[in-house]
Order: sequence, then C-alpha cells, then structure tokens
Amino acid sequence: MLNKSLFKSLKPLLIFLAVYTAAFYLFTITLKYTFPFIAGFLLALLIQPVIGWMKRRLRFPQGVAAAVATLIVFLVLFGLLFLAGYWLIYEISQLITRISAISADQMNSITTPLNEWIEKLGNAVKNIDSDFIAENQEKMLNIAKAGMGVATKILSGVLHFLTSLPAIFTMFIVMIFSTYFFSKDMKSIRRFTAGLFTKDAGKGIRSISQQSKNMSGKYICSYLLIYFITFVETLIAFIALGIHYPLVLAIITGIADILPVLGPGTIYIPLAIIYLIKGNIFKSVALIVCWMLITAIRQVIEPKIVSSSINIHPLTMLAAIYFALVAGNFWILIYFSVLLILYQVLTQSGRLPRLFGAEKPKAGADKDNIS
Repeated sequence: MLNKSLFKSLKPLLIFLAVYTAAFYLFTITLKYTFPFIAGFLLALLIQPVIGWMKRRLRFPQGVAAAVATLIVFLVLFGLLFLAGYWLIYEISQLITRISAISADQMNSITTPLNEWIEKLGNAVKNIDSDFIAENQEKMLNIAKAGMGVATKILSGVLHFLTSLPAIFTMFIVMIFSTYFFSKDMKSIRRFTAGLFTKDAGKGIRSISQQSKNMSGKYICSYLLIYFITFVETLIAFIALGIHYPLVLAIITGIADILPVLGPGTIYIPLAIIYLIKGNIFKSVALIVCWMLITAIRQVIEPKIVSSSINIHPLTMLAAIYFALVAGNFWILIYFSVLLILYQVLTQSGRLPRLFGAEKPKAGADKDNIS
C-alpha cells in the first residue's frame, strides 16, 4: 500500500511546481515585450539606496533624486556597453572575415598535421586505418567546411543583433523612462502591493522575500562574480599569449565555467590541442598551465566568495545541462537552475517539505549521546 500521508505532505511541493512552471512559461513568452520594463524595475530597486542618500544628504526631492540616480546608472551602463560592444563587434567581424576566407589549401595545412598525428597514433595502437583517412580526406574537409559555415552563420546572427541600432536604441529609451518612473513611484508601488494582502499574509510574504533575497541573491551574485573573475583571468591570459579574438573567447569561457567538471577546460583544452597540432608547444603548454591556475584559484576563492551556500547537488545541475542540450533550448537550463535554487531556499526556510528528508537518529544513538 502507498503511504497516503507522505503524498499529502508533498501537496505544497506539487502546488509550488505547478505555479512556478506556469509563471516561468508566462515569463518566457512575454519577455521580448516586457524586458525593458522588468530591467527598469530591477534597476529602480537597485538605485533606491542612492535615491535615499540624495534625499537625506543633498535634500533632493523624490523626483529630482530619481532622475539624477537614473542618469548616473545609465551613463555608467552605456559607457561600459559601448566599450564592450565596440570591441566585441570588431572581433566578431574579423572572425567572420577570417573564417570566410579560409581556402582548401589552408584547410589542408590544418588537417595535414592532424592526419600525421592520427597516423602515428594508428601505428602505435594498430587500431586506426591511415589508408581510410587518406581516402576520405576530402569528406573530412567538407565536414570541416560545413562546421565553419555554421559558425559563420551564428556569428553573423550575433553581429546582426549587435548592429541593429534602432531596436536596441528604442529598448534603452523605454528602459530609461521605466527606470525613472519606477524609482520615482517606488513607495506608492510598495504601498499598493502591501495593500493587496492581509497583515499576517504581508508579514509572511515579507519574511519569505527577505529569506529568499538573503540566500538566493547572495548565491547568484557570488557565482556571477566567480564567472566574471574567470572571464577577466582568461581575457588577460589570452591577450598576454597573443591568442586571436581574446574577448569573444573569454566571454565563451566565462559562460563555459557554468559547466561542471571541465568548466573553462572546454575552451582551454581544445585551444591547447590546436596549438600543439600547429607545432606551437609553448602556447599549448601555457594554455594548460593557465587552465590549471584558473581552476586552482577558483577552488580557493569559491568558499570565501559564496557566503550563502545553497547545497545543490552537482548531478542535478548536470541533468539540467543535459536536458537543455538534448532539447536544444537554453531556457530549460534556466528553468531547472532557478527551480533548484528556489526549492533549496523554500525548504531551508521551512516553507516546503524536503523530497528526501534527513534520516532521523536512532533511539539507541540518542541514548549514547546523552550518556
């Protein structure tokens, strides 16, 4: 017989899963319309301490303080985006040009050393047929060219997005005004939101909100800082080693740091192999050393930066990445990642039951501990 009391205790967990899934789906299908308003509201929340300081110290009215704070935050944001965007557009343009200009002779210069390595390996292990490789070299070149074509299309799409100035300009205009009006009317928004609930319900929501902000906010910000440190370290290393397109590769490495086990190694190891095939042993070894240093630095700084630890099992994150890759949808990775974080937040705060509860100590063990 099934344990009915167990299923009854899991009812809040099922309700949470259904509500979260519906809310996430609604968020994804409306994001292209609501993004500037959501971003404006979040920026308005972030600059509230600045607005409060201006009102206390400089005696600014609410509207003036909101306008000045909005102007400052967007000047800084635009400056950083302009510098990063200009650099990124330049590198992607150069990369597309270089990929498109690759000829068959240049492809042969890349694949010939690779064939020599494979032939040597085949002679050693007696498992690789070098004649088969030689006969199918043209097919291998066609596959490589097809891969280059896919990469060119992806980079062209990114470049088209970055250079679509009218759409981006309009989005930023809407974001600026939404940030100003949200920050100006934040007190009214908070009073209206509080009026929707009873006093006890409002206290409960504020308690959950505070716990969620303290746990998930610190957790997310801490790991974003770790990924940013990986990006900066990689950018410096690639510039110092003279690696082509350091900004693009550093951004990809920062994103790859999310992956378990290898992390940045998913970029460093292939690059090291490419330079080893080309005969540049120094850069190949230097890339491996840089990868090991970045991994060691992360092991040192991660426990210190992540002050609010939400113990998410690595297998669950690996499963989320696998589901996203199989489905070919990046939103699935975000869905499961946020779900796992919210689940840990709400279970640690006692709002949801644990799916796998901690094992209760035995009576004999309790007596031994008392004695």
